Amino acid sequence: AVVSTQSGHYGRGLLFSFIFCFLVVPKERKMLGFLVMSLAAVGYGAAASYNCTKVNGVEGVCDLMLNQLTLAGGRCSGCGAFGAMYFWSGIKAPACNYNTQDKSITEQLKIGMRYFDFDLGYIHKSEESLPYWEEGPVIVSIGGGAVAYSRSLKKALTEIRDFMNANKDEIVIMRINKYYQEKKETRDLLLKSIKPTFDSVFGPEGSEGVQLNFYTTLKPVRYMIESNERLVLYLNKDFWGSTLSDFRAHPDNFFESEATYNAL
Repeated sequence: AVVSTQSGHYGRGLLFSFIFCFLVVPKERKMLGFLVMSLAAVGYGAAASYNCTKVNGVEGVCDLMLNQLTLAGGRCSGCGAFGAMYFWSGIKAPACNYNTQDKSITEQLKIGMRYFDFDLGYIHKSEESLPYWEEGPVIVSIGGGAVAYSRSLKKALTEIRDFMNANKDEIVIMRINKYYQEKKETRDLLLKSIKPTFDSVFGPEGSEGVQLNFYTTLKPVRYMIESNERLVLYLNKDFWGSTLSDFRAHPDNFFESEATYNAL
């Protein structure tokens, strides 16, 4: 699939156009002002230690907005990227029905994939030793009659981190799309585990190495490259009950303070 990010207003979300479907994302973000203030410490005024000369291999685009770039991407990312997938029973799922890729996340990045669209399940701690049985968010392939389990989201993020840290001119967008089981308990567990999962891979904000970016509608991609905030994460509307949103730019955000996070 090819993902094109377009927008006619900096305060609006992105419009991702796929080969097979179109998804319109948010209108005016009420939390935009709060988001800018809460992240002011990571301002753009500081001198950049790395100069943007190209983005994703393309020269002359550093002063464009992210919503003016076109990225190659895939649906059901990670399904097949770690080998065989399994049903909950432990039976191996047929690749022809559930695997969408036969290349690892790293191999996909090397051939130019810059958009990853994950479906997730949540697995509780258990003594089981099945291949997919890794506590926390796990990549799944949701079929019409059954669900196949891949490996943990953390494994995919680790490969993305290592590639991004070795390639300073690259930008990657990720979306968490569907979740299984589709019920409030699963949704809330995933929401609570997103920040700890990302922090366990990329470190908290301000850590060395590539970081998430929350200025995609405000600043050109030059900022993303030079600040090393080159990852963008979106959650699908089902997580918020409204529209696709940056997981920090939402009025019901759980992660703005330890008190609200711990209360979840």
